[in-house]
Amino acid sequence: MVLGLFISVLVLTAGYLFVIGFHDAPNALAVAVRSRALTAKRAVTISAIFNFIGVLLSGFALIGYTAHWVSVPVGPTGLATLATSLLAAILWNLLTWWLRMPSSSTHALLGGLMGAVWAAGAVGLESGGNFAPSFWTTVALPLLVSPIVVFLMAWLLVFPCYALIRRAYPRTVNNISRNVLSLSNSAISLGHGIEVGQKISVLVVLAYASAQMTLSSGTLSIAFIGMGAILAAGTLLGGWRIGRTFAERMVRIDPFRGAIAQIVTAGVMLFGGLALNAPLSSSHVAASSVLGAGVNQRFSAVSTPIVRQVLWTWIFTVPASFCLAAIFFLALSPVL
Repeated sequence: MVLGLFISVLVLTAGYLFVIGFHDAPNALAVAVRSRALTAKRAVTISAIFNFIGVLLSGFALIGYTAHWVSVPVGPTGLATLATSLLAAILWNLLTWWLRMPSSSTHALLGGLMGAVWAAGAVGLESGGNFAPSFWTTVALPLLVSPIVVFLMAWLLVFPCYALIRRAYPRTVNNISRNVLSLSNSAISLGHGIEVGQKISVLVVLAYASAQMTLSSGTLSIAFIGMGAILAAGTLLGGWRIGRTFAERMVRIDPFRGAIAQIVTAGVMLFGGLALNAPLSSSHVAASSVLGAGVNQRFSAVSTPIVRQVLWTWIFTVPASFCLAAIFFLALSPVL
C-alpha cells in the first residue's frame, strides 16, 4: 500500500504542476499580450522557458527551503494526506479555470493539507500531521498580506512614474511600456517558477519521509528537471480562459499602467522567492497589482462585479479545498 500511495503522490504532483502551468500562465503574459507588447505565441513560449528555469533554480540553488512548517505522519496516513491534498487542489484549480477566475494554487494546496490533516485526526488515525508555529509567520502571513501591499505599491508607483513621462509623446510612452512588459513577462515567469519549485521541494521531501525512503541529491535533481518540464508543458497551453478575465474583463488598463503593474509583480515575486523564501501566490500578486495600477486612472477602468467575483473566489479557495481534501481522506480512511 505504501508504494502504491507513494506513486499516487508523485503522479498527482505531476498533475498539479501541469494544471498550475495553464492556470497561472496569465499572471505573467495576459497584460503583455493585451497591450500588444508580445504575440500570444511568443509570450507563452517565453513564459514556459522561464518557468522551467525558475524550477531548476529553486531546486539547485534554493534547496534550503524545506518543509519545516508542516509535517505529516509516516506511512500510509501521511501519503494519503498528501495525495488527497493534491487531488483537492487540482480539482479546485480546474473549477476556477472553467469559471475563468484567477485563484491561488498555493492557497488551494494549503487548504487541502489542512483538510486532510483534520480528517486524519477526526478518524483517529496515526497522529503527527500538524502545522508548526512558524507556519503562521513564514507562510500564512505573507500570503494574506501580500495582495494588500502589492495593491498599494502599484497604486502609489503610478504617481512618480506619471510625473516622469507626462511631457513625453504618448507613442514614446507606449513603446517604452511595451518593452517593459516584454521583459516583465520573463521576470514574473522566473519568479513563478521559483515559487513552484519551493512548493515541489516541500511535497517531495514530505512524500519521501512518509514512505521512509532515502532522498538522494541525484533523485532530487531528476525530480526537479522532470517537474520543471511538466510545468513548462502546462504553461504552453496558455490558460486564455483566465487571461481574458485578468486583462480585459476585470480591469481595462493602458500599456503605461500595465507596465507599472507588471514591474511590481515581478519585483515582489523575485524578492519573495530569492530573498525571503516566502511562498507567495502569483495569482493574488498579479491581480492585485493590475487592480492597483488600473484603479489609478481618470476614467472608470475597473469592473466592480468581476472584482467582487474574484474576491469571493479567493475567500472560498481555502475552505473549499479544505472540505474537498477532508471528504477524500475520509472516503479513503477505511483502507488505511
